[in-house]
Amino acid sequence: MLAGWSDAPHGTLAQRLAHAVRGAVHSGLLANGSRLPAERTLASMLAVSRSTVTTALSELRADGTVTSRQGSGTTVRNVYARAIAGSRIAEHFSSTPGIDLAAGNPPDASHLPAVHIDVATLLAGGGGPGVQPLGLPALRAALASRHSEHGRLTDTSQIHVTAGAHQAVALVVGALHTIGAPVAVEATSYPGIFDIIDTIGARPVPIGVDSAGLLADDLDRLLTEHRPPVLYVQSGPHNPTGRIPAPGRLRALAEVLDRHETTVVEDGALADLAFAGRVRPELADLCRRAVVVSVGSLSKVAWGGLRIGWLRAPAPLVERTMHLRLGNDLGAAAPSQLLALQLLPHLDDLAEQRRTTLSATVERALDLLRADLPEWQVSEPAGGSVLWARLPIADTAAFALFAGRHGVHVAPGSIATATRAPNPHLRICVDRPWGTVHEGIRRLRLAWSEFATKPAAILG
Repeated sequence: MLAGWSDAPHGTLAQRLAHAVRGAVHSGLLANGSRLPAERTLASMLAVSRSTVTTALSELRADGTVTSRQGSGTTVRNVYARAIAGSRIAEHFSSTPGIDLAAGNPPDASHLPAVHIDVATLLAGGGGPGVQPLGLPALRAALASRHSEHGRLTDTSQIHVTAGAHQAVALVVGALHTIGAPVAVEATSYPGIFDIIDTIGARPVPIGVDSAGLLADDLDRLLTEHRPPVLYVQSGPHNPTGRIPAPGRLRALAEVLDRHETTVVEDGALADLAFAGRVRPELADLCRRAVVVSVGSLSKVAWGGLRIGWLRAPAPLVERTMHLRLGNDLGAAAPSQLLALQLLPHLDDLAEQRRTTLSATVERALDLLRADLPEWQVSEPAGGSVLWARLPIADTAAFALFAGRHGVHVAPGSIATATRAPNPHLRICVDRPWGTVHEGIRRLRLAWSEFATKPAAILG
């Protein structure tokens, strides 16, 4: 909720903290009656001295934002603010100055081939009325052909073009969810899936994993006991751990899913960025009775700014997702879809180029981290752009904030978990020019040196 609070351009540290808390109250992130952590705890969470917190709270009490009572702590006073769940995805993005190693997207579109749109292209691509909730017919047909080429015979009616993979996942989970029902998901997973689950009022049910992926026996037990209407999995390099599912394990999982006739959302947003090439077959190829919804995206291979993803599902389910979507928006922008249509024939070449670049950057970043920060345990990913580092502390939330004050933004491991409980991991995205990554790691080293050697001065 307070991410980037210390980067405000004016005021003392205490004044900046008071301003950030006041903003969280007025925006509804902190609802009326919410109890703030104890001063010592808050100082530890924010990586500041206790005196800084004490001064900030005094300012907030003076203007009536909070009240304090002996033995009852400090509570928020704002009868006009409605509580809003804090977003994990929001912690990927920072509007404050510094090097961003948090958001896992290509930094720009400079690697793309030449594409353009004019009125003739717009008309020829079926732009017509402009509002087409399921997507432009030409793009839906091209995506259906792409799936068919890989052995999944697909009709245009089975494709829904979305504003990125995140929206595709949200639409499917929302369309299948019933009030009070659980959603099956790994305990550590894509942070956005937990935002989606929170938004629809569902509850995540975690499944056990090992280095090869989901445990088939644990999945079988969970499906038997909880009967979740939907399971969310990732088919490519796992976000955030970088793990690749083992083919043998996928076959075992498919047998379990078929036996329970489960509906699965298989998120392939990162699948083409496995360094050894996309792992096939996937669950969508292996399952015979279970319904597997395939989710794809151009964000990681092409450019996140296009905001074009899609889902492949049985036509009746596609229809349900369309009606659910119409409550929020009327479809993806036609120009973005036309650019995506021009990029699709180049997608395999773009993916190969991206894999080569990312593999080299990941290797250099691993070498640098291991040399400069030997006490960190950094897993070697099998693909993607994320490094999953285990730090010798119980929770990295305070360090992530502290690193931001040193001009480098990273994400604490807690955002990738269902409960947001203290987590010793740090998520570092290196999909940046090497000079940016190198400087970012240098700043992490400086921040860690101060954080680790002078905890009393930092945390109060």
